[in-house]
Amino acid sequence: MSRGPRPAAWLWAALAAAALIRLAGIQWGLPALFNADEPHVVNLAVSFGGGSLRPYAFKYPSLWPYFLAACYGVYFLVWSVMGLRHSVADFVGLYAWHPEGFYLIGRSLSAGFSLAALYWLWRVEKDEGRIPWAALMLAFAPVANEAAHSCKPDMLMFFFACAAWRFALRLQREGGRGDFLICGAMLGLASSSQFTALPAALLLPLAWGLAPRRALLRWLLEGSAAAVLAFFAVSPYILLDWRNFWFWTGMRAPAALAVMGDWSRWDVLRQVLSNLWGFAGTWSAAGVAALLGLGVLLREQPRRAALLGLPVLTYVLVLAANPDGGWPRYLLAILPGWALLASEGLALCARRAAPWGLPLAAALALGPGFAQCALQDRDMRLPDTRQLSRAWFLEHVPQGSTLILDQANASPDLAMTREQIEELARRTEAAGSPRAKLYKGMARSHPGGGYRIYRILRSARDLGTFHPGQVELSQADSPVVDLRPGLPAARTVKAGWVVVSSFGAWPGRASELNGFFQELPKKARLEAEFSPVPGKLAGPRLRVYRLAD
Repeated sequence: MSRGPRPAAWLWAALAAAALIRLAGIQWGLPALFNADEPHVVNLAVSFGGGSLRPYAFKYPSLWPYFLAACYGVYFLVWSVMGLRHSVADFVGLYAWHPEGFYLIGRSLSAGFSLAALYWLWRVEKDEGRIPWAALMLAFAPVANEAAHSCKPDMLMFFFACAAWRFALRLQREGGRGDFLICGAMLGLASSSQFTALPAALLLPLAWGLAPRRALLRWLLEGSAAAVLAFFAVSPYILLDWRNFWFWTGMRAPAALAVMGDWSRWDVLRQVLSNLWGFAGTWSAAGVAALLGLGVLLREQPRRAALLGLPVLTYVLVLAANPDGGWPRYLLAILPGWALLASEGLALCARRAAPWGLPLAAALALGPGFAQCALQDRDMRLPDTRQLSRAWFLEHVPQGSTLILDQANASPDLAMTREQIEELARRTEAAGSPRAKLYKGMARSHPGGGYRIYRILRSARDLGTFHPGQVELSQADSPVVDLRPGLPAARTVKAGWVVVSSFGAWPGRASELNGFFQELPKKARLEAEFSPVPGKLAGPRLRVYRLAD
């Protein structure tokens, strides 16, 4: 009589399901850009095609944009038939007006790395002869699914972080020299993918100190050197252009945190703990299983418990001291350790509650995460208010009109006129901005029509970013209008229309624009409003006002 599929078969089935939820909705938002962070990474990667590998900004380390740039080079060769059908200038035009391919390449790579990362956790649990619960929980973790739909460096970092955990556990048990070198290199590459991996460097000295037989100090130093060399090998301009790097990352100094306004460490701590507790789904039993697994290991394998638990505790404390620490993706570098603790707890439950322990543990630990991922995918495929408002503008507002919009990710996706783009090209070239090349390419390949578009000037405090300098640099390259003096400021650019977005500046939230928001409904006419409907229509709430002539 058949006893059901072998573990390898259902493991492949689970991997296929994880791939399906990552690919579903991967085109969300395109050709518009609804994720505010993606354009920064893609713009940086595309800029390397101009002949210099020096990053113009250090919001992220260099490994991911370098990797993307190499992939875009292959894309150009295939798209242009090795340069025989199209030129580099044509490629710039493609990026300016049809960027979908660039973003889909990055998102597909993110999805691939999020799945490949599970291999390292599977190896850990295979070595221990148990079901790979950790890999399965992270296969259906909502935070991983969301990041896998984004052209950002989080999943590349996650891949290297999982590898680092794998070799840290090996060297803690065996203390081999090669494991020190590989673990160090993986930590360096993870940190060169995303700065949020830096605290995970604690893994290396912890594994050395917790090894059952004392490993040589020289091995620890060699592993640490491997981490440093790997980091700078793929992010060399952090050293070569240190002043610019510090300008972008000095935001983490305590004095710079004042830009965030008032915030509570206790509130952030509660959010971080909530993210940790629900990493495998809001209602998943994985958080309970992780605490149970920690208790089991403290009694049976205290060294392993320390290696898995102390980095998690360190991350919690670091993130709690950061006003932006409540984002779930900031936990990705230590989720492998936390998931392995949960795996210990689930393995115990499955043994103690036989014969129903295995299916019950799977349902309680994996089911909520899978359901939440499915809801994420559904929402990504819904119509969006920004798409509807774009169609409304094209139908009701003559092209060439002057509009005031919020940030691009929060507003309808509308094209600028060629005339305005040419003005921006001249202005940014005079300022020495790398964006001048993009504006020139946009002007050369302009499809015609468009609107004269200005963006609402937003402060760093309003945007919730660490560094005012970042905001100033970005807005210096864009057409912005300062509405803090009130509605008359819109007259200075001869605007006929204003769109406000609940994903951007909104009445009652952007206090510095209170005067403008008080005047707007009194002196302008509300022409259209687009509101999300749960399960039917996604996006922000948008209000379209027409200014009196």
